[in-house]
Amino acid sequence: MERISIRPLMSLEDFRECERIQLEVWGALGEASEVLSVTAKYGGAVIGAFASGKLAGFIYAFSARRRGQWIHWSHQMAVRPSHRDRGLGFRMKMVHRRMALAAGIRSICWTFDPLESRNATINIARLGGRAEEYVVNCYGNFASRIERGLPTDRFVVNWRIGSAEVARRLTRSGEHRLRPHTPVVNEVRAGRNGFIVNRRIHLGLGARRLLVEIPANTDEMRAKAIVLARRWRKESRRIFRHYFSRGYQAVEFLPPSRDTGGRCFYVLQRNAVRPPDARETAVRTS
Repeated sequence: MERISIRPLMSLEDFRECERIQLEVWGALGEASEVLSVTAKYGGAVIGAFASGKLAGFIYAFSARRRGQWIHWSHQMAVRPSHRDRGLGFRMKMVHRRMALAAGIRSICWTFDPLESRNATINIARLGGRAEEYVVNCYGNFASRIERGLPTDRFVVNWRIGSAEVARRLTRSGEHRLRPHTPVVNEVRAGRNGFIVNRRIHLGLGARRLLVEIPANTDEMRAKAIVLARRWRKESRRIFRHYFSRGYQAVEFLPPSRDTGGRCFYVLQRNAVRPPDARETAVRTS
């Protein structure tokens, strides 16, 4: 069994290995070793996960201000494909949380693609982050083997690392379960090649909690059905922007499980209950 260790990175060779991981994961270099070195020395965090002594993943975060508060902005987290699904991302996040709290930071924020169920599972279901904003084409069109030319729409996640809510989520065990009778924003059906498609979208729901389904296999969809992937980007953008503008946030994520029948859902929640709009808007998509 491989020996795993997580620690802050400080050496130039470690930072150069982070460059190699970026190329391996995204096919492009986002942050050079010089930037990582300066950030690690002056107020940010660069954390690495080592498997049997070799760097297998890293987090890069810098100090920033958001809504009048000092935060850490976690700009990059990457794990080599050969070491995914081993909990390295979660363990790096836990080390980052301890470091940030010791420095007086109460929130860590970052972005992720709303259609990536793997990222939603760790960011929201496991860590207890909340998606508070939806940004259209956040990074523009850049060369990434993951994006495959799609607009880089992103959730902005606020991980309130000093809150009791996050502390409870980190100690909570067991599966995330569907609550009965929660309205579903998008009705889906099975399409070609095992990919789901939206059949109808409801934009006039007013319950305090709503479900939004996303594909569980977005990466495969982008490789095999890019036209459908573009459609999912467009339709999910419409859903999230509409409900976020009405005070909802993505507060939970239900990953594929026996309880969900292998499907996955975001749970949107609005803090203040208000009645639904008088006229519900239902959009038939196919």
